[in-house]
Amino acid sequence: MTAPDEVSEQPPVEAPHRLRRLATAIAPFTGIAVFFVVWELYVRIADVRPLTLPLPSDVLRHVVENLDFYWENGLVTFQEAFIGFWLAFGAAVVVATAMAHSRFVERATMPVIVLVQSTPVAVLVPVFLLWFGFSPWPKILTAALFAWIPFVANALTGLRSIDPETEELMRSVDAGRWQIYWRLRVPQSLPYLFSAGRICIGLSLVGAVVGEFFNSKEGLGNAARVAQTRLLVEQLWGSVFVLAFIGVAWVLILTAVERRVLRWHSSQSMV
Repeated sequence: MTAPDEVSEQPPVEAPHRLRRLATAIAPFTGIAVFFVVWELYVRIADVRPLTLPLPSDVLRHVVENLDFYWENGLVTFQEAFIGFWLAFGAAVVVATAMAHSRFVERATMPVIVLVQSTPVAVLVPVFLLWFGFSPWPKILTAALFAWIPFVANALTGLRSIDPETEELMRSVDAGRWQIYWRLRVPQSLPYLFSAGRICIGLSLVGAVVGEFFNSKEGLGNAARVAQTRLLVEQLWGSVFVLAFIGVAWVLILTAVERRVLRWHSSQSMV
């Protein structure tokens, strides 16, 4: 007589793991809340003048009351930063791929990278204005230049971080250069690219705002510039708040995508 089949049950997820995931999810919001509470208390207790530092509650109320204004300008800045972000990403991957496959290309390209890194990007905005006129492209290119260097550095590090034994194993089964690139180098470089992406989000937003400061009739950079000249303190800080909100939301979305794409990677084992 055979024993009845035992019903296999999935072990329940451990409570500490659930708590860890919950803590990871709410940590950014907790930090932001604490920051605003400390700011609010400091301004009230120290009796700081609104012209010097307004209450965050007043700024938030101003943003809510003028939501259409900040939505329109925030969308313009986000579009410029978003396009610049992906331009920087694409250019960085191409350059890093060439550098990873050729020492000559690396030696020839490195001085250009150092030159770009050493040049204040803001001084190039007037040059972009001469080339492209009063179009979105000067602001997009400024955002791209701000974000390009971290992308190049991380992409190159990632493409070269492969395990030599794994590469030798693939070569032993007659894998070509491009097969090794797509099946080994690219997957290994993804964690580095996602890490650079979180940094470059803020840089691309800053680049777009810098471009708007020089020439724009729309966008959060223009709103902040007008507020500065007219001493509109709440509008100035409102532009900063909305820009920060866009950056935080963008980073959270990228982090969620990273967790799905890199489930196999050890960097996600503690999440």
